[in-house]
Amino acid sequence: MATARENDFFSDWSGRQARELKARQEFAELGHVAASLPYLFQLLTAVAVFGFGGWLMMLGQFSIGALMGFYVLAGNFIRPVTRVAQFSDLLETLEADLTRMDDVLHAPGKPARAVNVDGAHRQVAALRGQLRLIGKLEVRGVTFGYQRSRDPLIDDLSLTIEPGQRIAVIGPSGSGKSTLAQLTAGIYSPWSGDILFDGHPLEEIPREVFYRSVAIVDQHPVLFAASVRDNLTMWDATTPDDFVTAAARDAAIHGDIIGRPAGYDAPVEEDGRNFSGGQRQRLEIARALVNNPSLLILDEATSALDPTTELLVDDRIRRRGCSCLIIAHRLSTIRDADRIFVVDKGRIVEQGTHDELHARDSVYRRLIQGD
Repeated sequence: MATARENDFFSDWSGRQARELKARQEFAELGHVAASLPYLFQLLTAVAVFGFGGWLMMLGQFSIGALMGFYVLAGNFIRPVTRVAQFSDLLETLEADLTRMDDVLHAPGKPARAVNVDGAHRQVAALRGQLRLIGKLEVRGVTFGYQRSRDPLIDDLSLTIEPGQRIAVIGPSGSGKSTLAQLTAGIYSPWSGDILFDGHPLEEIPREVFYRSVAIVDQHPVLFAASVRDNLTMWDATTPDDFVTAAARDAAIHGDIIGRPAGYDAPVEEDGRNFSGGQRQRLEIARALVNNPSLLILDEATSALDPTTELLVDDRIRRRGCSCLIIAHRLSTIRDADRIFVVDKGRIVEQGTHDELHARDSVYRRLIQGD
């Protein structure tokens, strides 16, 4: 809908931009002053020592050796002062970092939708007594896009995953597969339609129950500068060690971890730079398995693994019995799924088992042959 408010928007944006530039300029000026103070102190010290000392030498009260000794002592005295001036610049940077951290820590959570029906209240109360969901997922007529001014990426899409069922989603690039994974993980909210977990929308499920029950492994692993254990447990010290090792074994990364000098306490560099691509993916899978989720969402989660390791990880996840939503291109990853959905331009165009879809001239068959 056109509102002809471009000028208002630009005026607001330019005002904010001007305030930001002014703040940056003021901060830069303070930084330049703080950086120049140490050199100013050193210069003033040298002028004072040589000026006063030279005058005393002309009066015959000071020798050149005493003057140089006094200059060295003055330099040792002024050095801590210059460090204090340099430290003030670091304090400014620290203050800015702490302000950003405070914004994150005190950011408001997602607003919960009010539940007005008495029966729904009883259902939510019952959910609070559960440790985890049983793993049923229903996507009902979901439509979603990143910009409402453009066509949606997901258009009236529906599918159901029963507890313990393995569902695969395949489609060409840009068809909305990864977007579907993020929607079912609760990262985004649909424009319309419903996503139900055990028959409940996300807003009715206690947060701790949802995060204990649903896990996603993204195609781009995220690792932090911490120990392996902290990366797997996300700093939850209450996670039992046997949960951690069991998850690592099922992700086929346990041997790689204990092969390092400190084992599970070995350091991980930012973004996992000291691990290979396949190891990073397996660490991400292990992190998702630590809490033994009832619904596991795998978005190209094994793309960097060799076929043997991929088969091993897939078999161990299957033995856990959790429901799985698998986004993948490899035939080895999806052929044994209980049901395969073929997505194109945000819509499901085909569905069935591997044998059913491969037996006819289908989009699925052409995708598989193309890969």
